[in-house]
Amino acid sequence: MKQAVLRLSHPGAPRWAPPRAFFALTPVALAAVLLCCSSSFGQAGLGDVLGAQAAGQELEGANARRAADARNDIQGEADAEAAQDEGAADAPAPVPAANRNANAPSYTDSDGLARGRADGMQDKWGDAHAMYRDTRPFVSWLKLLPVVLVFLFWIRTCDWVNRASQIHKLGYAKWNGIVTFCGLAGLLIVALVPLYAASMPIYALLVFGPFIAFSIVHNKSVEQHQKVFTKDWWQYSMATLANKFGAKIDVEKRADYEKGPPVDLIARGGEDDRANQANLMTARLSPGYVLVKELIADMANRRSDRVLLDYGQESVGVRHYIDGVWDASDPRDRESGDVMLAVMKQLANLDVKERSKKQKGKFAAAFNGSKYTCPIVSQGVKTGERVMVSLQNVDNKALDTFVELGMRDKISEPWQAALQQSEGLLLVSAMPEGGLTTLVDVSLLETDRLMRDVFSIEEKSAPQREIENIAPHYYDAAAGESPATLMPKLIRKYPDFYIVRDFEDAESAKVMIEQANEGKLVLTTTRAKDAAESMLRVLQKKAPHKEFCQAISAVLNTRLIRVLCPECKVGYEPAPELLKKLGIPAGKVEQLYRPPTAEEANKPCKKCAGSGYFGRTGLFELLIVDDQVREVLRKQPKVELVRKASRAAGMRTLQEEGVLLIAKGSTSLQELQRVLKQ
Repeated sequence: MKQAVLRLSHPGAPRWAPPRAFFALTPVALAAVLLCCSSSFGQAGLGDVLGAQAAGQELEGANARRAADARNDIQGEADAEAAQDEGAADAPAPVPAANRNANAPSYTDSDGLARGRADGMQDKWGDAHAMYRDTRPFVSWLKLLPVVLVFLFWIRTCDWVNRASQIHKLGYAKWNGIVTFCGLAGLLIVALVPLYAASMPIYALLVFGPFIAFSIVHNKSVEQHQKVFTKDWWQYSMATLANKFGAKIDVEKRADYEKGPPVDLIARGGEDDRANQANLMTARLSPGYVLVKELIADMANRRSDRVLLDYGQESVGVRHYIDGVWDASDPRDRESGDVMLAVMKQLANLDVKERSKKQKGKFAAAFNGSKYTCPIVSQGVKTGERVMVSLQNVDNKALDTFVELGMRDKISEPWQAALQQSEGLLLVSAMPEGGLTTLVDVSLLETDRLMRDVFSIEEKSAPQREIENIAPHYYDAAAGESPATLMPKLIRKYPDFYIVRDFEDAESAKVMIEQANEGKLVLTTTRAKDAAESMLRVLQKKAPHKEFCQAISAVLNTRLIRVLCPECKVGYEPAPELLKKLGIPAGKVEQLYRPPTAEEANKPCKKCAGSGYFGRTGLFELLIVDDQVREVLRKQPKVELVRKASRAAGMRTLQEEGVLLIAKGSTSLQELQRVLKQ
């Protein structure tokens, strides 16, 4: 049996310090409980207490009546003696006042209290009634016990709700208010309402109701191992409780490293499997092992590609890279951050004590059925140390088609036609980490590779994706080699199509451009903001100017843009001025969409974790180079002039493609503005 663990706190989590008023109210509340469960519950209820003043007045009247009875007794005795002297022997003797209710019932209850009146007894008010009212204090323990148990349960609930709501960001102010108010209201009701059978169920409902509601919300917001009242949770809790009372139930107790999320960490980087296993066993002994598991689970749940840990003197800054945007998270305390980093370095076979020099390594992890590779890079900085941990899903299926990239047919069809050419230079560009590698891979998958000999020239230390019918050829940059080094050997094999991921130097650019002008098709890449800038980037690498202008035939540029979350996006009616500015015809679009504001979102969306976006798609800018563009490149190679000539050649810009996505409701105006500012 696996142990279900309820984590009420974690390193760096907020700790709740109860206010002084809480400690002051607790004894007052206990006193109220004792008061409400005293003789008022055993007798007629709170009405007797509230009628004490009236009872005092009754007591004064009773004393007056008792004095009158005494005078009547004396007068009766005198009359009897006189009658006897006169010979009235048959007259009945008067009955003493004390014996007037001699036939009233008298009994003693289970608590030893008289519930009737014995002969000659008077009650606490000085009256002689059939029902005797005892003067001793009385507590109904059977009624007091449930009240005390519910009260103690409420105190425990307040503590758990306060901590759990802060840790899991469930709105601690709201839930603390609900639980506290309901508990105090129930206690007040059970103290003031004299009918115990009605007030006690209301009190229990006001305590258990919020507890059950919070438990449901809690379980929907946490990992499986953190949920309460599950089957495993009950089995372990009941077995543990029974063992405390002498039972001998076999309960599997998990080791410390098994606690936390169900993440399996795997050591990598050692000389052999034995060294990796030794590193893993050492890491498991550290309290930071569970913290690393929590970090990996958090990254996977938030779809974070990497996390940046910035170590300062007292805290550790945490930022997640999600869908191409850095998102700041709550900082971590330095102590827990240090032990967590030590575990990651141990798993990656790095020097744990080294905090200044640059170190690179990797470890692996498995979580929720997926396997991950976790590269780690650490570097000492002035403020301390900066660490980058990446999360690469080994099981992720690579994109294979233009449709999966988000490319429209009006762009993919002419681009496929360019890929079918027998000669010329094709240029693909993107921003750093902007999807350039994926775009090239999909372009190769979507073109004919069966009827042509396709050679891929790659750097030995950075092999590319294996694609059927594409022969890879490697050069070693560390040994001073470049694509130009391989060309003499490859030319003799008469390939039809060369793929060079980047022009490393002017010599490589010259050789590849020559091949493009001699009847071969060449595809290469560069880093640039748009299609116009792409061509100028190649010229900056000392490529032969005139030959390049002659060889270039098509340029494809891409940007990645976030897609609005379908679960929480908010529609709004755009102003006519905005539609006109975007170039959208009036009446064509009734609603545009945007992410929800903090006020509109009652709680973070489960799908996008509150970011408002889920995933990314591509914006594409395709330029089919014509003579006018070549003329501008040859005579006036300036980016603005080239852009103007490109638009004249029929190229749709990234902005125009982005407006189409806005009109479809796929993204927001704010996101398009962010992307175009890069």
